[in-house]
This record gives sequence, structure tokens and C-alpha cells, in this order.
Amino acid sequence: MDVLPTAPVTPPIGQPLVHGLDDLYDIGRLADRLGVEHATIRVWLSRKVPWLPPPDGRLNGGAVWRASTLEGIEDRRLPGRPGRKRHVTEPPA
Repeated sequence: MDVLPTAPVTPPIGQPLVHGLDDLYDIGRLADRLGVEHATIRVWLSRKVPWLPPPDGRLNGGAVWRASTLEGIEDRRLPGRPGRKRHVTEPPA
């Protein structure tokens, strides 16, 4: 069986060129990039933290983002925990 070479597919004008799976971030890859646990990303998604963009799609049931969607995410991420502020009480004297 002969394999015919395929011509590169160019997207229509105005649409970005797709770079394949290297362009995608799943929860694990994003967690590694941000230096957090995988579960932390899932919690942030469920809480809809404002600086984390919604996933661009799903792959095998898991959230995925394009690299272009996540550009500058380290700068947008707020320091500390994104949830409710803990009530801190003074220790007894």
C-alpha cells in the first residue's frame, strides 16, 4: 500500500495556525507551569477564579487550553489563595 504525501493544511484567512498537541495545556501541564497541584487547578476551575480563563475545550473528558489563551497567566495570577479570606484571631497572651 502506497502512502501519498499530504499537502500542509493552511487555515482560512483570519484563523490562527494550529500547532498540534504542543499548543495544548491540560490540567497537569498547567499545574506544572504554575507550580501547584493538579487538584488546585480543579478547585480554581470550580470556583471560577477571575484570572483563570475558561478552558478552550475538552479532550478525553479533561479541560484543555490553547497556549495563546494562557499567555501571561503568571502575571494575572493573584498572590495567595483565591478563596475566602481566613479569619485570623490573635493568639492568647
